[in-house]
Amino acid sequence: MTPRPAVLVITGAPAAGKTTLARRLSQSLSWPLISKDDIKETLFETLGWSDDEAWAKQLGIASWHLLYQHAEQLAAAGVSFVTESNFEARFADQRWLDLQERIPLRIVQLLCWADDELMRARYRGRIADGSRHPGHVDRMHTDEYNPAALRSQFTFLNLPGAQRAVDTGTLGTDEYEALLSWLQDQL
Repeated sequence: MTPRPAVLVITGAPAAGKTTLARRLSQSLSWPLISKDDIKETLFETLGWSDDEAWAKQLGIASWHLLYQHAEQLAAAGVSFVTESNFEARFADQRWLDLQERIPLRIVQLLCWADDELMRARYRGRIADGSRHPGHVDRMHTDEYNPAALRSQFTFLNLPGAQRAVDTGTLGTDEYEALLSWLQDQL
């Protein structure tokens, strides 16, 4: 019998520290990571990119479909995994609930946030330093980025399972170890 897999869903607004935390936890747990932006950037590199917002949105939708496809394949194989993206309840809830209906999953969620000024600095910094793939058109909207306004858009998903908010701006070694211990208890 295939074991009941667990999924660690990491969400939050852009520049909240999701990817950094997800990569670190994936290594600590020795679990595979499914990252929507990794998928989207592979599509950019394969299919091309430009300053076309409609194209970036289309590849974003394709990325979501691929993320859920990979999630279902791992879950069906009994593999626990980490996934991260700026999941929104209005789109993501039903996808996860449908998957959980087909394959019993243990879901744990982490909601990443940081101080608004730190998030603004991260957002601008990753665009300025070139670490953000240029296919992401968010660089065209740098002045519009408002972390406080995003708090109601990026929240915990309405899914069963444990939830924990993580301030990535104050996540030192002790806080990370406490988070990892809590996760191991939940998972």
